[in-house]
Amino acid sequence: MKSENTMEDNSRRSFFKKAAAAVGVVAAAGATKTLIAPSCTSSDEACAKYAADIATQEKAVTGNGLIVMTDDEKRQRLDQLLNCHYQEIA
Repeated sequence: MKSENTMEDNSRRSFFKKAAAAVGVVAAAGATKTLIAPSCTSSDEACAKYAADIATQEKAVTGNGLIVMTDDEKRQRLDQLLNCHYQEIA
């Protein structure tokens, strides 16, 4: 009889723990929503700044080309990394 009561208490505890966790998630989501800036439709100035930032970032990314390292450069870089590693160990 006592084990049934204990099982019932455990199931109630787990239910309340899950409910409390759900309430916490909802509260956190609500708090986060208030902290996040309003959407871009609220201010034309903010939209212009956002568009300018995106354009600058895209220009920077497209301007950086991939240059393949030569075997000598690879060996030199590997030697530098290993020297640093060995100095830290010593």
